[in-house]
Amino acid sequence: MNKKSFTMIELIFVIVVLGILAAVALPKFYDLGQRSHVANLVDFVGTLNGTTGHELWSRSIQDGNDGNISSYESIHPYMASIPHELDGDDLNFSKCGDDEYKTLIVSKKEITGKEYNVTCKNGTSSTAPYFRLVDEDGKILVTRD
Repeated sequence: MNKKSFTMIELIFVIVVLGILAAVALPKFYDLGQRSHVANLVDFVGTLNGTTGHELWSRSIQDGNDGNISSYESIHPYMASIPHELDGDDLNFSKCGDDEYKTLIVSKKEITGKEYNVTCKNGTSSTAPYFRLVDEDGKILVTRD
C-alpha cells in the first residue's frame, strides 16, 4: 500500500516536538537580549576607563585641579555617547567620590532586567579616575582596580 499523507498521530507528534523546541528556545532569546544590553553598559564603562576618563583627568591637571574631574558636568558627545540603557542624557562628574565609589548614573530596569550602576572614584594628581559597573546585587562587572 502506497502511503501519501501523514497520520493524525504523526502530525500531533511533530506539533508537540515543535512546541517543546519553542519552549526551550524562547527564554534563550530573551536572555540574549538582556545580555546585549549589559554588554552595551560594559562597553560604555570600558570607554570611560580607557579614554574619556583619561582625557578629563589630563584636562583637569592642565586646569590646575590636580586630577579632580568633579568640575566637569558632562562629557561631550565626541568622547562617548551615553547608551539608551542608562537613565539620563548626561553624566555629572561632580558626583564622583573622592575616597570611595559613588553612583553617577543608573540603568533603566525595564530595559536591562535589573538595576546597574555606573560608579566613579575621582582622580588625583597621580591616578586617573576609575569607573565601575555594579549590578543591583553588588557584583562588580567592570573595574580597573
